[in-house]
Amino acid sequence: MYSPSCLRGGHSGTTAEVAARTLLEHLGHSAAPIEQALVGTAVAAGVASEDVAAWSRLPARELAELLAADHDGG
Repeated sequence: MYSPSCLRGGHSGTTAEVAARTLLEHLGHSAAPIEQALVGTAVAAGVASEDVAAWSRLPARELAELLAADHDGG
């Protein structure tokens, strides 16, 4: 999955540490659009925001920010 070229540059630490940090960064970037799609779909379907917050395990404040960002165009 990771080529030696992705481990070059300004990274420091063992190869495993660099690979782990890179993986976590990619997962973090991938999760945000999925959360937004999930929340947007649930709200568009008429699911109460309290229910969305409960089953998505998002704090109410974070859910409100996601909804505001979605409403404002992202």
